[in-house]
Amino acid sequence: MLTPFTVMGDNAQGVILLFRLPADQFLKMHRNVFLNKMLQALNLVMADVLLVNVESELPVALVNLRRELAATRIVAFGKNLLDTTIRNTQIYEPVLFPTLNLAYLASATVDLVEYDVSLKKRLWPGLQRMFLG
Repeated sequence: MLTPFTVMGDNAQGVILLFRLPADQFLKMHRNVFLNKMLQALNLVMADVLLVNVESELPVALVNLRRELAATRIVAFGKNLLDTTIRNTQIYEPVLFPTLNLAYLASATVDLVEYDVSLKKRLWPGLQRMFLG
């Protein structure tokens, strides 16, 4: 059974920001100041990315995201959002999946990172390696 997800945005650069949020909160994410500043620091804008909301407690299949959404880079804000990353990734450490031409970075939930400078400082080096390296 496929884990349902909702998408918002254009994905012009093959970048996915992955969340598990209540629907009303997800609909506001494109206006989130922290996310917009983060993207700006990576030389991106909201139109370059696709926001994806996982609508289940179950993780979404990485191969499905890659196939259906043409993802090349995924930043996940929260735990257990992707099936293949549950055991083999460290938070804030980018992981490459060469056979899928995909990079993945796990982060704490956006509401935690947004208001915690120490978490932002942990997230930023991983983002730099993934996007600017």
